[in-house]
Amino acid sequence: MTTRIPIWPQADTEVDALPEPERLLLDAARGWASPGGPPTARMILATAGAQHLLPALDAALRPLTGLRPGCPLCPRLSAAEGAWLAAVAVAQGPNRGIALALLQALAPPIPAYQAMPAMVGLACGMARLGLRLAAAR
Repeated sequence: MTTRIPIWPQADTEVDALPEPERLLLDAARGWASPGGPPTARMILATAGAQHLLPALDAALRPLTGLRPGCPLCPRLSAAEGAWLAAVAVAQGPNRGIALALLQALAPPIPAYQAMPAMVGLACGMARLGLRLAAAR
């Protein structure tokens, strides 16, 4: 029997329709993957006073070889970006095993495990700033 994990936000969701915490993370991930790299992501996170989360963002994204964030101006969410945002949201709650399963859609098991501590740190850091992702509410 195959278990299906619902992913929100869905692929092809308009980026402008995302709640603010999801949009911040998406913009930071896209900035991290852009030619500007981590300094761009730091500036994006700084808009919410979250620049200190850059090391966790970097460590959470680096092992996820299947996640290729879109360009900063891409108007829609990719399936991989949706899975990553959902994993961060789930990591804000008690169901971290689901977050790991979502990460394994983006990377082989070992890199997904390697990304988990940073993913939890990123999720907890967002929550401490009052940035609760919609799927975690």
